Amino acid sequence: MTTKMSGKRSSLSISVRRHFVDKFFFSHKDLLTPGMRVLDIGGKKSNKRGLFDIDRYEVEVKYVNIDRTTNPDIICDASHIPLPDNSYDVIIMGELLEHIPEPLEAMTETYRILRPGGTALVTVPFLYPIHADPKDYSRYTGYFWQERAGKIGFKDIKIEQQGNIFAVLALAVQHLFLAKKTSWRPVQYMLLSVFMWFDKRTSSPLLKSWTTGYGLVLTK
Repeated sequence: MTTKMSGKRSSLSISVRRHFVDKFFFSHKDLLTPGMRVLDIGGKKSNKRGLFDIDRYEVEVKYVNIDRTTNPDIICDASHIPLPDNSYDVIIMGELLEHIPEPLEAMTETYRILRPGGTALVTVPFLYPIHADPKDYSRYTGYFWQERAGKIGFKDIKIEQQGNIFAVLALAVQHLFLAKKTSWRPVQYMLLSVFMWFDKRTSSPLLKSWTTGYGLVLTK
């Protein structure tokens, strides 16, 4: 594992879950070409949670959020966005759908706004603590997202599992330290390093049936 918990800030030092979220978006940055129209639904203009920053890619970005303190370009619910059909090349939804009572309505709205051939990059947690933002409603498996995205109309659907049982254990360890309000960085880093090392090398279907969440690549 190359990320470190000391010195330079890393996604893993923020959280194990954020490590996978950032990794997912960085791995698909080739979709972001200069001048492209990108809509970030639920994202923040500043004080971003992770290290991935869409504004670095010379694209035209608009932010949608219900929270005025995030300084969004459009203040509205993700299920009803006042934008024309087929108007954006890429839509980003990072760790948003679990906070929406009817997540499929937001996915349907995403499909409507995307141009034909456009792509939605979505991350959703699975084995992750309940966290209010302002509320937390749901966890679904990859099977659910695959089936529902197809029914909405997406033609090319890729579901990327983000970690296995060892990543889940690493996340639990991280939260144990947070609960104790202490970092014990050398000890915590050693434990996380061991779990993440095993995470990358696990092939057992049983152990891989556990996951922190999913990355969805949905093409219209």
